[in-house]
Amino acid sequence: MEIAAAVYGHRMRLAALLDPWLYRYPFEGRSAARYASERPGFGDLDDRLLDAWRPELTTARVVIDVGAGPATFTARLAARHPHLRVVAIEPARAFAHGGAGHATLRARAERLPLADGCAQAAVCLSSMRHVVDRAAAFAELRRVVSPAGVAFVVELDPAADRRRRANHRRAMGSRLSRLVFGPLVCSTAPTAGEMADLARAGGWRHVGVSADPVQPVYLLRL
Repeated sequence: MEIAAAVYGHRMRLAALLDPWLYRYPFEGRSAARYASERPGFGDLDDRLLDAWRPELTTARVVIDVGAGPATFTARLAARHPHLRVVAIEPARAFAHGGAGHATLRARAERLPLADGCAQAAVCLSSMRHVVDRAAAFAELRRVVSPAGVAFVVELDPAADRRRRANHRRAMGSRLSRLVFGPLVCSTAPTAGEMADLARAGGWRHVGVSADPVQPVYLLRL
């Protein structure tokens, strides 16, 4: 018990130290280029999420992908559901450009240039940890998603076991990325409990939490 508490305390201190310096900014330059070698680590997660979210996406008209990065997931979403108006929202210059089947807005999650209740669904795939003011971002999601709508937030899970971490790490293209993924990326991510608390503070009344069985991520359904 004492060893577990010490490890947890070390993780929390490391996360608090690294978070504002390494993670709360858009990917630009080398960070953007490196992401291309890291993205394959998610394996078939995109398709499995789209399968799970099919009921909500089928009945939606507008879906926003907040922190879309290179719009890999956005493109799959648009291809799977051509009836949707899909909008990728991304603050980084390196990624904020349009693509087939979707529009792109260059904006931060804390200030979305969208009307109240304009979307029926929102997606944040491994992007909320890179937001400077996460509480404000959750509040903005609540504002732009219609009262009957839903938001899906997927983030790296610091509580993930070795098997789930290994599934992600072995598919990463960069050796350096594989080395640092566990101790400096996954282990220092905000916990599901922390994110759920921020979502509730942002006005989301119903927050469901689950862990992906394959990848080291958890899912919030708001």
